[in-house]
Amino acid sequence: MSTTPLTRALRGPSPAPKSAPIDAFRMAKSWFLAGRRVDMQQLAAELGVSRATLYRWCGSREQLLGEVIWSLNERALNETRARSRGTGRALMTRVLEKSLASIRSFEALQKFVAEDAEYALRIITSKQSVVQARLIEWTSDFLRAEIELRDDIDVTDFAYVIVRVCESFVWSDMITGAPPATDKAVKIVDLLIAAAEK
Repeated sequence: MSTTPLTRALRGPSPAPKSAPIDAFRMAKSWFLAGRRVDMQQLAAELGVSRATLYRWCGSREQLLGEVIWSLNERALNETRARSRGTGRALMTRVLEKSLASIRSFEALQKFVAEDAEYALRIITSKQSVVQARLIEWTSDFLRAEIELRDDIDVTDFAYVIVRVCESFVWSDMITGAPPATDKAVKIVDLLIAAAEK
């Protein structure tokens, strides 16, 4: 996954108040939340820059949307984790249960997926996805903090499996036509963690 000026600005030290890549991100995020299509040409015009500059900052429309969607997911995940009680497997499954349900009920994301499911799922769930990569990283950190895994299990690989299970059930209506079943995802993840714990 290529690194863009926007990615560096989002992940590095706090940006200056008027950092142009951050301005593009903030505007795209506000459009996304309002249900407005994030069109790169319109975004560049609003920012007063060329499309070439905007693409240099953000990499692509897909990467920009990925950053926007991940920022919303990350905030929801962290807030849910902070509000949830317990430790270990119980905490992890509780956070997943609440988070997965909220993802499916999030209006802006629902609208985005409904407009073009294939395109949306590519941004959210593909291996090139900013969203999936960050979610695997977030899950890995959660596992390291809360779960003592067996020595023969790689944390990142295990996090990948958890993320894929969750994606499969959260977006099952778009993938297989079956109704979303976030409760099934939580049960399967709980079983996987129980089997993987020391």
